[in-house]
Amino acid sequence: MMLAIIPARGGSKRFPRKNIIPFGGRPLIAWSVACALRFPQVRCVVSTDDHEIAAAAQDAGAAVVDRPKSLAQDDSGMTGVIRHALKVCERDGSDFDGVMLLQPTNPLRPLELVGAAIARFREEPCDSLITASRRQLKFGNVSSGRFYPSYRPDTPSQATPSVWFENGLLYLFKTSTLKAGDLYGERILAMETERPFDDVDIDEPVDLAIGEAILTAIRDRIDY
Repeated sequence: MMLAIIPARGGSKRFPRKNIIPFGGRPLIAWSVACALRFPQVRCVVSTDDHEIAAAAQDAGAAVVDRPKSLAQDDSGMTGVIRHALKVCERDGSDFDGVMLLQPTNPLRPLELVGAAIARFREEPCDSLITASRRQLKFGNVSSGRFYPSYRPDTPSQATPSVWFENGLLYLFKTSTLKAGDLYGERILAMETERPFDDVDIDEPVDLAIGEAILTAIRDRIDY
C-alpha cells in the first residue's frame, strides 16, 4: 500500500486560507483528496494544524493527521512533516512501500499521469520520483539592471535548448529512503508533465483566477 500525504497548514501568509478557498465548486484541498481516493491501493491523509482544514479534508473523504505546531511554522521543512505523518499512520500496523506527496496548491492532475507515475516508481530502481516540466525559454542573468542573455539574441524560442524544472504536481518517495533521513535520495526519476496542468499553482490570489480559467478549458480531462 502507498500513503498519500496532503500537507495543509493554516498559516499561509501570501494567500490566507488558500487551502480551503473555493476552486471549481469545492474547497481547493478537496481536489487533491479526490485524486488520491481514485486509487484503491492508496491511503489518503491530510496533515494539518487547522480545524477548518481538517473538517474540509474529512468532508472530502480523507483521514486527518494532527500536525504539531513545531512542524507548522513558515520555515518548517517538508521532510519532517512527511515523516511525522508516516509514523502516525504506521501505528496501526500498516506497512507502506512508498509515500505520495500531493500539494493542495496543485489541484489538477490527470489520473493517467498519477497511475503511470506509481507504476514506474514501483517498477524502476529509484529512491523517489518527481514530476518535471520542459520549456524552451530565453534565459539569462540580470546584473546592475542589465540583462545578459544565455543565448544569441536573434535566436528563435523554438531553437533554444530545453530547460527542466520541478513543477510540484506529484512526488513519490520510498519509505526506506524517508526513514533513513533523506527525502529524494540519489536516484530521482523524472516524470514529464504536459501543459497546462503544470501551469496551475495557487499560491497567490491571481493564481486562483488563472487556475479557474484553465480548469474551464480542460474540465473534461480531469476525472474527479
